[in-house]
Amino acid sequence: MLAVPRALQYLLGPDTTWRDVGLAVIDATVVGYLVYRALLLIRGTRALHVLVGLLLLGVGYLLSQWANLVTLNWLLGHFLTYSFIFGVIVLFQADIRRGLAQLGRGTFLAGAAWEEPGADSDAVDAVVRAAVELSLRRRGALIAVERLGDLSDLAETGVRLDAAVSHELLLALFQPGGALHDGAVVIQGQRIVAAGCLLPLSASSALRDLGTRHRAALGLAEEVDAAVVVVSEERGEISLAVDGALRRGLDEAVLRQSLCRLLARRSLRGMGALLARLGRGGRPSDPPPPGDHRAAI
Repeated sequence: MLAVPRALQYLLGPDTTWRDVGLAVIDATVVGYLVYRALLLIRGTRALHVLVGLLLLGVGYLLSQWANLVTLNWLLGHFLTYSFIFGVIVLFQADIRRGLAQLGRGTFLAGAAWEEPGADSDAVDAVVRAAVELSLRRRGALIAVERLGDLSDLAETGVRLDAAVSHELLLALFQPGGALHDGAVVIQGQRIVAAGCLLPLSASSALRDLGTRHRAALGLAEEVDAAVVVVSEERGEISLAVDGALRRGLDEAVLRQSLCRLLARRSLRGMGALLARLGRGGRPSDPPPPGDHRAAI
């Protein structure tokens, strides 16, 4: 039988056989894929930034050890030793719960999905047309469009629909006096998956003059990577919340251009999109200017 190369014996041990090499390859592949799926699970959420912060603390611990910084090394060492596990459970509890739920449904180990090129253009057109018409009619609206962040949990707070995106349906959902008028519509890809959904409110003190609809849009944009379109019922103003920032007073052309640019990055829902997110540090490549937070809805 062909001898195992010395390089592999150096890595795996002097008595390594080809069977051991095969098991090591399978082991590394399984672990790598699980890490990949875990990263996909937390993409587009604050958990990704928290994970990067924890990794930086680990790097700081190693550097303090190398530089013989005794006090800093002791502090980081005790933090990572005694607080890390409990901190991870507290900080990532929502992501852990979602991952276990996906594992139970058999979707955690599913492969990355490709979206049809240009498929989002129809959804963008429907959202823009609906927002403009709702603005002219002075009807309030709140539309959350999924980007890298998973909005499945948010959809569970409303009424499930699973309907094709159309501006006629959006107008009907935000009909004044309707049962779903005050909630948010959630769009995933080309489908309206739910309506009447509850969004988290932003706790920023700078937003105390904003109405509930705008606070909800900004609250979701602070927590998850999503684009949230807001139509003011009082002013008929169109706003867009994304990456923790709110742009106010958008016209049809600017809204369409912004949504097309934001949703163009989700053509591949897999490692490519995740790496793009990590590469820009969780921020858009060309962040929108901060909006004026003084006007009420």
